[in-house]
Parts: sequence; structure tokens; C-alpha cells
Amino acid sequence: MKFNTLKKQLTLIIFVLSIGQIYAQDTTETQIYQPPIPVEVMIGNNSSMYQMVVIKQIMNSKFKFYNLTSYEVDYDETTPDYYYLQTIISYDLPKGFGIGIGANLQLYNAFKPLVAVSYSHFTESTGFVLQPSYEIHKDGAFELYSLFEWTPTNKKKIQPYFKVSVYSAFKDEHSYSYHNWRLGINYKSFRIGSAMNVQYYGKDAASNYNFGGFVNFLIN
Repeated sequence: MKFNTLKKQLTLIIFVLSIGQIYAQDTTETQIYQPPIPVEVMIGNNSSMYQMVVIKQIMNSKFKFYNLTSYEVDYDETTPDYYYLQTIISYDLPKGFGIGIGANLQLYNAFKPLVAVSYSHFTESTGFVLQPSYEIHKDGAFELYSLFEWTPTNKKKIQPYFKVSVYSAFKDEHSYSYHNWRLGINYKSFRIGSAMNVQYYGKDAASNYNFGGFVNFLIN
């Protein structure tokens, strides 16, 4: 029952993100935009986390480089630090879609190659990524990652900032999922505010909540 509830929650979050992105596309001029690289540190009541997401075109070609790096330090000394690295080289298709190959490396999991499809759309005010992938391995996992962020673009120096990222991994049964929320302010290339990370572990989707604050800065 608890796992079915988790699936409904993740499906609802991704659905809302998709609807928001469709609205953003309808109200924003379509253009090729190279998003800056966000580097974020989140300090919570249970753990601290570092994360960086790189999405860049390769030399103005149809090939794109994607990298997600996460490192989490639990305050419980008996719990090992968690790390997750995913790198994908993709080929752009029309309308924001792409196909790619890459690899995962994470705690308790060996280096595994993968294949992925993706949809992404970025402007100066919004960013959206939806990326399912599958590890090419006898013990490989199906993964789904999605991200949505928003901050207005106008003449005001300080703007509101919002971001939510969702991840889920399945093998024969549920392995690991999270949804991370950020709400704060944006000043030039600097963001700061409140943070909440919600994680689910194993087939029973045991949950863990981490509340705190975040600092995020952009590298162009």
C-alpha cells in the first residue's frame, strides 16, 4: 500500500511539472538557450548534500553533454557517505527530445552503462528535464529523473526562486526514490532559501525527511 502511494505521489509531481512546462512553452518564445551550471549545497537536520548538474551543447553541435553529481554526508557516523554520478552523451532530436548513452556510478552499485531518452527545455526563467534511462546490465535498474525550476526575468534585482527535482529507480521492485524541493530568492547568479529532501528506500518505500536550507550559485 505504501509503495502504491509513493508511485501516485511521484506520478502526480511529474504530471504537474509537465503541465507547468507546457504552459511555459506556450508563453515564452522558443529559442536555443545554454543553461548555466548550478552548484548547490544543502544543509539539513539529518544530512548535508552537494549537487551539480551540467547540461551543455558540445561545440554548437547536435550532441549534448549531461552530468549529475550528488554527494550526501549523513550526520550518523555509522552511515556511509552517499554518492551518485550519471553522465550521458545524447543526440538532439526535434522539439527538445534526445537519445543518448552513458553510465552510472553510485554507492553499493558498480559502474554500469546505460541508454536514455530525454526531453528538455530551457529559457532564462524556466528549466525542465524529463529523462528515463535503463542500465545495460543483468542487475540493471530503470531510472526516471525530472527537474523543474523557475525564477522570473525582469528588472527587479531580487526574484523568487523555485525548484523541484524527482528521481526514482526500480529493478524487480522499488529501489530508491526522492523528491527535493527548494524555495527561496534569486539575486543575479546566487540563490538562497529553504530546502526539503524526501527519500524512499527499498521495496517498502521507507521514508526519510531532511529539512534545512540551501545555497546555489551559477557558473556560466
